Amino acid sequence: MLLHEDKFVVMNYCLNTSSLLRNLPFTAETRQYSTSENMVMESSPYIRDLGVYLADDCSWTYHVNKIAAEARQIAGWVLGAFRDRSTTTMMTLFKSLVRSKVEYCCPLWNPAKITDIQSIENVQKEFTRKIAGLSQLDYWERLKKLRLLSLQRRRERYTIIMCGRY
Repeated sequence: MLLHEDKFVVMNYCLNTSSLLRNLPFTAETRQYSTSENMVMESSPYIRDLGVYLADDCSWTYHVNKIAAEARQIAGWVLGAFRDRSTTTMMTLFKSLVRSKVEYCCPLWNPAKITDIQSIENVQKEFTRKIAGLSQLDYWERLKKLRLLSLQRRRERYTIIMCGRY
């Protein structure tokens, strides 16, 4: 059985970034893969599998930045398409369109870097600021008034639930 070679990606996880180790002859061989037609496949810095981006340095920063940008884009579309800024309308749209994007598969990629956590949290922070009557409130006060948890707290909760299942 022949496999479709265009659908394969080579990725090498490397935690050691020493240039001396990267240039050794036996490590260079592991970074390349030859197909049956002797076509060399170069290593990729990240791959996408089931909607989650995996980076070759074992960090989730690329994935976090990607989904935060996509969530901001969806939030911008929602804010541009709907004039109604009432709490019920905005929270329904946020929960169904924006938050679902940010929380997809989050027990797997739950970030540890503060910049990644803030990048994701800023999506909810900016969206809740646009709701009528809440723009003057602090972020934590807005969450209390809307009866929401922070996205970081929700990810922690999902991780605990997943660990309890397995």
